Amino acid sequence: MRTRDISAFEFGGPASYRIVVQGTVSRDWSGRLGGMVITTSSQESGAPQTILLGRIRDQPALRGVLETLYALHLPILEVKKIDSDCDQDTTENGRTGVIGSQ
Repeated sequence: MRTRDISAFEFGGPASYRIVVQGTVSRDWSGRLGGMVITTSSQESGAPQTILLGRIRDQPALRGVLETLYALHLPILEVKKIDSDCDQDTTENGRTGVIGSQ
């Protein structure tokens, strides 16, 4: 089995993430989730899913967001680091935030 070189991964700094969960997350939770933009849509099956987009300060802050979603009993379907060229991390009022920088 071939292993990846761990040094190729950047763990230290801020990054933008796209997190998809099964179920609905109210936009009221944005503040608790570090200001991430929350969008809910329906899958082909009709089941709701929520997409969270935002900039996260570091890995511990990402873990905090994921633990909050887990505590809400929402299955996490995807966590993806977004390239800086296609950042979509502006909040509803047009600000860009870094989760965990408060």
